[in-house]
Amino acid sequence: MISKLYGGLLVCQLLALPSLARTWTDASGRSFEATLIRAEGEKVHLNVRGLQRTFQLSQLSAKDRSFVQSGGRTTSPSSPLPKRKVVPPKRNNFPRNPQIQADVSIQVERLRADPPNRRWVYGSPNFEFICDDDLGLVSVRKFAWMFESVWQFCERLPFDVPRLRSEEKVRMKTYLIKEYADYIKLGGTPNSSGVYIPSRDIILIPFQSLDLGRRPLLKDANNTLRHEVTHQLLKGQSQQAGWFIEGLADYVATVPFDQNRLLVDRHTQAILQYITAYGWNERRGHNLGKVITLSRLESFMQPSYRQFQNQQHAYAYALALYTYFAKFDGKRDGARLANYVAALQDGRSEREARSFLLDGRSYEQLEKEMAAAWAALSLTLRFE
Repeated sequence: MISKLYGGLLVCQLLALPSLARTWTDASGRSFEATLIRAEGEKVHLNVRGLQRTFQLSQLSAKDRSFVQSGGRTTSPSSPLPKRKVVPPKRNNFPRNPQIQADVSIQVERLRADPPNRRWVYGSPNFEFICDDDLGLVSVRKFAWMFESVWQFCERLPFDVPRLRSEEKVRMKTYLIKEYADYIKLGGTPNSSGVYIPSRDIILIPFQSLDLGRRPLLKDANNTLRHEVTHQLLKGQSQQAGWFIEGLADYVATVPFDQNRLLVDRHTQAILQYITAYGWNERRGHNLGKVITLSRLESFMQPSYRQFQNQQHAYAYALALYTYFAKFDGKRDGARLANYVAALQDGRSEREARSFLLDGRSYEQLEKEMAAAWAALSLTLRFE
């Protein structure tokens, strides 16, 4: 599975996460919100709206230089962070419309063509597709519409996605590679059908995943593409715990996509089919059956990605857990999930952010509530 291959890359390439969000001021007096990632000599790496930016220390105000030189502390190490007020999610997690129709009128155009250097570049409003062979507008439009539909769906998540509102309008980049050997050389993982590389902020897709020549786009490749696009769009401070990273990506990937539409009204059933059988219309799935034995939640929810990968049924488990918080928990509005993400984006530790998911419950109580929610859909979860 491509998500497992992505996970191996993620362990090595996720940035060291910041400890505190604050207002910064540059030497010209302009202010902006950011978090400190790390300092290297005269360079300072900041997370600005989910994107990494690098500044020279001399470009920052005296107060900011002092903050960096003190190791990024404004209070003593023992000083607790002020308790964050729990707030409702910014939107209901259930879209009102039963479908998200790809806007077939969006402009998908060929931006550049350079046949001698085997480079063709296409663009949609939010994505750029760089190809080493000319796919043609007809084929590119099909997956461009799907990418844009994922963007629309992520806009409806119950928490903030900084990349979707960035003032710096830069298209997300995907490279489509004709020869599989070239795909591997560029960073693709053997036997994979696509991968997102966080350190380069690009998606790599081999032509084989598109099955060009027989039909424009393999339907069972849709899940992989939507999974990787979600990783790219959600890049930022919220991406710490493996269950959240992969659970969210599969949550978006499992929305049935058919004829340029995301069938939101069939999502819950598609998730169930993905976990227990071979997926919606048998296009992909874990096929674990209706009774699943899982590890204890307290262990599974730890942020270590390696620990996550070593758990039994890790990806199906992550999807079931994310779906519970998004669709079934509390008032079924994703409120606790929204507060978990907001806490991470505030610069809090993953452990502290997790307390907003528990919300006074023990892990054992959370297991019972999660099992009861899925039992209502005829899926039995056992925690051992």
